[in-house]
Amino acid sequence: MKKIFSIDRAEGDLFVCISDDDDTVNVKKELLGGMQVRDVFSAELSDGKLSDITPMPEERDRRLEANRARLKRLIERSKKS
Repeated sequence: MKKIFSIDRAEGDLFVCISDDDDTVNVKKELLGGMQVRDVFSAELSDGKLSDITPMPEERDRRLEANRARLKRLIERSKKS
C-alpha cells in the first residue's frame, strides 16, 4: 500500500521523510531526484525502504497554502487579544 510522505529536513546526504501516519525514514537525496525539503511524494514502504516513488507537487502546494492560511488566522487572532 502506498503512503504519502513529506520531506521534513536534510541531514548531510540524507532526507528525513515523514509519512502522514508518522512513519519516519531516512532516504539518500539521490533516490528522490530533484526533490527538496517540503516536497510531498507517495511511495511504498517495506522494511524501512521506499520504492515506487511518485512526486506530488499539487499536494505540496495544497499543504503549503493550508499552512499559510492557518498562520494568517493565528496572527489575526493574536492581534485581537
